[in-house]
Amino acid sequence: MKIENLKIANDSIEEYHSKKSISASSLKYIAQTSVFHYLNREPVQETKYMTRGSAVHTICYEGVEAFKKEYFVLPKLDLRKKEDKELKAKLIEKNKGKIALDEQEDNIIRGIHTNFMKSDKVKKWTSGKVEVSHYGTYQGIDVRVRPDCLGDDWISDIKTCQDASPEKFNKDIQNRNYHIQAYFYCFMLGIDPSRFRFIACETNPPFAVEVYKLDDIYIENAKEDFERAFTFWKLYKEKGIITGYQSQDFDDDGTIILKGWRKRK
Repeated sequence: MKIENLKIANDSIEEYHSKKSISASSLKYIAQTSVFHYLNREPVQETKYMTRGSAVHTICYEGVEAFKKEYFVLPKLDLRKKEDKELKAKLIEKNKGKIALDEQEDNIIRGIHTNFMKSDKVKKWTSGKVEVSHYGTYQGIDVRVRPDCLGDDWISDIKTCQDASPEKFNKDIQNRNYHIQAYFYCFMLGIDPSRFRFIACETNPPFAVEVYKLDDIYIENAKEDFERAFTFWKLYKEKGIITGYQSQDFDDDGTIILKGWRKRK
């Protein structure tokens, strides 16, 4: 385990995100852009896709009863009608503190859950501790880690996606830097990265669910990407240096050199 001064907490996701320490999502952002972009990013606005993802996590990892405690279904209503307006107000009041889902979203979430529960392969990787926060330091820098699900020697993470096929989900990993998240969690908590599993859940019928791991090349790339992003963050925290876009090719004056290519004749 690389994380030092470890403190474990069963806190809320809101409490976890309120901490100033660096996280997997922060390092993914820095790796894709820069420290400058991370420090000047716009506040993230909750979207229906983010809500869907959180709901899928809840129902799949924690069960239907936990899902019902956090979410309720708001039926399709014609708000031009007085009675429908009144019904909406009553439902919201009755379910105060819960998050509203429309019927279509509820069908998607329950479709995923049905296939999730049918898979013995999936169950193997979802029987650990769910969303437990780990706080500490690494190389003197405050870090935080909150795996979706942590077993004795493995970690799993649910990812909703439009297409869970190997080709499409592989592109999702590359485009969204999921590999950095996987490596960061494992590295900090002393888990072999080959024991990390992505559980890809399709949000389109028939709501297929598949399990993926990273090969050795992916893990090596993840290690390099993590170390680079963390080095830039550490440089900012210790010396106040805010780095921008990075490249392997710079001119003497610091200008980034773009590489051309030969046109086909």
